[in-house]
Amino acid sequence: MAKLIQQPTNTSLLQPTKFQLTFARMPSVTYFCQTFNLPGLSMSEIVRSTPFVDLYVHGDKVQYEALDITFTVDEDLKTWLEMHNWITGLTFPKNFDQYRRLIKDNKDFGGTVSDAVMTVMSNKNTPNIRVTFKDCFPTSVSSINFDYTMDANMILTASASFRYNYFDVDIL
Repeated sequence: MAKLIQQPTNTSLLQPTKFQLTFARMPSVTYFCQTFNLPGLSMSEIVRSTPFVDLYVHGDKVQYEALDITFTVDEDLKTWLEMHNWITGLTFPKNFDQYRRLIKDNKDFGGTVSDAVMTVMSNKNTPNIRVTFKDCFPTSVSSINFDYTMDANMILTASASFRYNYFDVDIL
């Protein structure tokens, strides 16, 4: 007798526009975030040599891809400056006060790192999935390209990449 295939209980498809990404230390990014990726992950493999063929077994560490976002740039550059100031505070290119200021100004947000929370909405716009990225920090923020030949109605965007320790996925 053939085994019955279990049908899914929810057949609604995930929609690419139903999300919200929040960083505690960068509130303007929540409003201006246009795109982000749910990072992939992989693990290493261990080769076990034999006289005939190499055998593979799973590794013991997971590697997470970077969290990448694209955001619109407001006319005060607030979204871009939040990331710029975070990176320069972590690397203090001018003096040690930049790092001290980063820690002092952001002690409520974890000092040098910040958790990020992505909320994915259902097709009825209710929170459905929450992904929490632990201990994020920016590794890059892109340039902003000004251009006289562009239409004045064009919106400037920038992108940023973040590293984090791991992420948790919770179905709500």
